Amino acid sequence: MINIKHLRAFIAVAAELHFTRAAERVCLTQPALSSLIQQLEQDFGVQLVRRHTRQVELTEAGEGFLSTAEKLVSDFEQAIHDVKTYKSIRRGRVDIAAVPSVCGHFLPDVLKKFSDAYPDIRLNVKDCAGQEIVDSIKGKLIDFGISYTQTDKDLEAIAITEDALVVVCKRSHSFAQKEYVTWEDLADEKLIAMDKGTTIRTLIDSTAIAQNMKLDIVLEPRLMPTALSYAESGIGVTILPSLGVVKNLPQSLIRKPLNNPTIKREISLISQRGRTLSPAAKILKSFVLGVDLKTI
Repeated sequence: MINIKHLRAFIAVAAELHFTRAAERVCLTQPALSSLIQQLEQDFGVQLVRRHTRQVELTEAGEGFLSTAEKLVSDFEQAIHDVKTYKSIRRGRVDIAAVPSVCGHFLPDVLKKFSDAYPDIRLNVKDCAGQEIVDSIKGKLIDFGISYTQTDKDLEAIAITEDALVVVCKRSHSFAQKEYVTWEDLADEKLIAMDKGTTIRTLIDSTAIAQNMKLDIVLEPRLMPTALSYAESGIGVTILPSLGVVKNLPQSLIRKPLNNPTIKREISLISQRGRTLSPAAKILKSFVLGVDLKTI
């Protein structure tokens, strides 16, 4: 059966028109080279090389086959190169998803460092709610996610950081004079809460139930910048994750810790248990975790 060795041997003979030099070119003995050419001709059923006492030349069939052989070898070598390139993390694609607070906090710096180090790797990053991230992981739509830690037998979670719920209000609001805001303080306030299905809303609702209190939720935006805009207009106060509240808030807004109880959430890198990440995804994972790749 014809293989890449036969093609390389034929190309060497065509280039050198001399069996000894051709054999040296491909690091073979002359008998081994001659055997490869004979096998090639027998497989094709046509003579490709005409041998004379002191001269070697290609037949018409050999001339016609040369360009094809060169292309086949070139394509083969390119394919090998592409695989090695992928293995060495110079090319590829990584698909991840993260909750909005993470997308607006440390993730941009991580992605910038990764892109600078591996500019040929394509990144696809979605910002979405926690449950959507879990569904995307299980559906193998993304390589991994960064979200509020969830307990699930099908998922692996590696803790990265944690944040806490905070209150954001206008500086003219009475809360601005407090060291911190309590959940009891929120009982008589118009509240801007994130939309149902977000991890923040789940925490808000579960805490309200645990405190046996009813919150007056007047707006339910899906995006945190929208919630901040509503708060800035004076419609109400909003509860957001500390990671999602930028340090340089508009001058008219101020954030305050939310205590009694303090609600914290662990942020983790989440992936499907037992799934092997691609080399590109694995190196991005190491950037997110801030650890040496060998320890993952």
